[in-house]
Amino acid sequence: MRVRSLNIGVESISHWEVADEVHLPSPSAPRPAFLPLHRPLDEILRRPSLDERLPKLLQPEFVDPDMLEPAVLTEVREEARELMALRARRETGRRRHVLEQAAACLSDDINLDDEVRHSLAALLRG
Repeated sequence: MRVRSLNIGVESISHWEVADEVHLPSPSAPRPAFLPLHRPLDEILRRPSLDERLPKLLQPEFVDPDMLEPAVLTEVREEARELMALRARRETGRRRHVLEQAAACLSDDINLDDEVRHSLAALLRG
């Protein structure tokens, strides 16, 4: 393939032919795509920070859309409260105290859900 000089004046542009515009190589078999190789050393050198790891640990990978329904959410809270309370009875010391607090927090949420439900029902009745 012949390459022409890029330093040309206005006169020579007016004399260009259609064949001069074809400057790309002829089509051939596609080249393999470049895929960077995974290097094990990268995992060691580029460890995720706490800010990057914490959301991954706290957010579930899959959230069931039905779980966002108010009735289902309340039911899940009640089951979680029962499990926490049951587990608290088996534990001792600090773990027991933490599990009892978690169960109490879930009880408060369930009570607030009931209050909101009753308030909405009263508003809809008029």
